[in-house]
Amino acid sequence: MNRRTPLPLVAGAALSLVVALWIATTTSDATILVFAPSSFAPVEAELDAGLAAAGIGPVEWVLAGSQSLVAQLVDGAPADALITADLTTFDAARAADVTWPDEQSIASNVLVLAVAPGNPGNVGELRALEDADLVIGSCAIEVPCGRLANAATTALGVTTTPDTEETSARALTAKLIAGEIDAALVYRSDARAAGLEVVPVDGLDAFVNEYRGSGNTRGMEVLRWLGSGAGERILLDSGLGP
Repeated sequence: MNRRTPLPLVAGAALSLVVALWIATTTSDATILVFAPSSFAPVEAELDAGLAAAGIGPVEWVLAGSQSLVAQLVDGAPADALITADLTTFDAARAADVTWPDEQSIASNVLVLAVAPGNPGNVGELRALEDADLVIGSCAIEVPCGRLANAATTALGVTTTPDTEETSARALTAKLIAGEIDAALVYRSDARAAGLEVVPVDGLDAFVNEYRGSGNTRGMEVLRWLGSGAGERILLDSGLGP
C-alpha cells in the first residue's frame, strides 16, 4: 500500500485544508481512511500486513493526537473511521457529529514513568516529577495522555510543573529519546516501542485510557478486526491493553 508522508506543520484553520488536499491526492476510492492516535504508529506496518492478510483494505492511516484528528473531521476532512485515545475526546467527537452510529472499544493504554537514555537525572520515583533541578515533560492537559497524567499524579499526591508540554504522548516520547527531558509520564506502548527505561510506580497502572472507535460500513471492518483476533494480538504485543 502507499505510505503516507508526515503531515506538514501548518498552524490554525489552514491545517484542515492541507489535510483534505493531502488525502485527496494520495487516496483512491477503494482506500479505507482511518484516523487513529499516534500511538498506533509503531505497529502500523504490522497492522497493514494483518489487514491485508484478512482481505481488508487497502487502509490508509492518518496518525496524530486525538484532539487534532477530531478537529480535522469537524473542519470537513474525509474519513471512514475515527479512533480516539480516550472517551472524553470520543464524546466530543460524537457531540460534534463526526462519528457514525456504529462504535467499538478498540484497546486501552496506561502511563509509565519513562526516563531519558541512561537515566541522567537519576530518577527513581514518581515524586521526581516535582524536582526543580530536573527537566520534566508532560502531555498538555487538553489531550488524552495529559488528562490521564493529571488524574494519576493528583490521586498519587504528586504536583508537577512541567518544563514542556506536548500535544501527544508520541511527541513527548521523542523528547525523551533525544535526551531533551529527564522524565515524563508517557503511554506504555510508546515507551516500549522506543525501548525507554521505565521506573516502576505502584498504583500508576490503575489509571487507564480506553481507545474507542466509530466508522462507516467499511471503517467498521477495520475496527472489528483491530478489536479481535490477529489485530488484538498485535496491539497487545505493542503494550496496549484489551
